[in-house]
Amino acid sequence: MDVFHPIPIDVFQIDERCIVDLFVRHEDRLVPFLEKGGVLTRDHLADLNRFGVRKIFIRERERDALAEYVSSFSDRILTDPTVPSKIKAATFYISSVHAVKKAFDDPNEERIEEIKKTLKPMLVSMVKNEVLLSDLFSITEYDYNTYTHSVNVGIFATSLAVTYYKGDRSVKREELERLSYGYFLHDIGKSRIPLSILRKRGKLSQEEWGIMKKHPEWGYSILMETGHLTDEAAYISMQHHERPDGSGYPAGMRDIHPCARICTIADIYEALTSARPYKSAMKPFDALKI
Repeated sequence: MDVFHPIPIDVFQIDERCIVDLFVRHEDRLVPFLEKGGVLTRDHLADLNRFGVRKIFIRERERDALAEYVSSFSDRILTDPTVPSKIKAATFYISSVHAVKKAFDDPNEERIEEIKKTLKPMLVSMVKNEVLLSDLFSITEYDYNTYTHSVNVGIFATSLAVTYYKGDRSVKREELERLSYGYFLHDIGKSRIPLSILRKRGKLSQEEWGIMKKHPEWGYSILMETGHLTDEAAYISMQHHERPDGSGYPAGMRDIHPCARICTIADIYEALTSARPYKSAMKPFDALKI
């Protein structure tokens, strides 16, 4: 049985052949819209807009193929000032989730550099353009997995950092960009946790929880070993589960770096508003009150 995944319409290129089958929702079921190899035209988009369709669906097993395709033209889209913000946001989201997934699969220097290359043009825009942040929020996915979680937290934390440091002349735009890499990679230590633990639907055993709580230290080690990011990025990974009252982990420290505290807020908000195997998603306003 096929599993389907929603994709923002804006990520597809006009007048190019589609590399996957596309589906749309009609009366609580998915129906074929465009076959693989078919050309997506402006008339297709006009039809979708007329019926208020903003997301299209692809088969779950074809997500990687689509992500590779999107990544192949993401540089051109993200650096072109004439491309609308919504198209940039959709392109960035899919290409960054793909880059994060590859980094988790094999967290080495090459993968870290690839993430920086993928994120940089968009982070420059995010720091300068609040409209672009709004477009990113509108397409954020809440069907939880480790990769979408990392990208969601990266977007939320970057937005918080931009707001927090606005007007502080001692913090330059370039510094905010470098901090943002750490936000997107805050959970990189989970790459060393067995999938049986990461994907477990029930409550973790005491032994499993002990392994899970090691991911901040593992993330710190990975980022320090690659040497391709700032020390702050490693601090974010190490400290994003610490708490000011000393109740956090792994060290129970109270003196937490501000950039890590920003990540913590974004991390908790994302966790509350995402559906997990063991809980339903909380409404954003209720999560913000907490």
